[in-house]
Amino acid sequence: MTAGSALGVALVGVLVELVRRQGAALSAVAENTQETRDHVANTHTTNLRDDIDSLMHRLDRVIDAQEVHGRELSGLRQDMTHERRERLAVAERLDDHIASLNP
Repeated sequence: MTAGSALGVALVGVLVELVRRQGAALSAVAENTQETRDHVANTHTTNLRDDIDSLMHRLDRVIDAQEVHGRELSGLRQDMTHERRERLAVAERLDDHIASLNP
């Protein structure tokens, strides 16, 4: 009986230790779960999906405006190239005219 009692006490001791460790592990999980919940909890009044949709709409408007500005800049470059060619042609004709006046 003594050996059986000692074995029973040892077994109860092992079970108590396992339950204590499991309780500690569950407490840690619960604490981490609360920390995780605190990090991901919605603290603002609007829906994140709505916020993203609104942001994407605004970004589309910015991209559209940039495309318009790009076309306008391209048109200005073409105008400047045309003006430069005309100015060089006038300068060349003026140089030719001045050269023809001075024999």
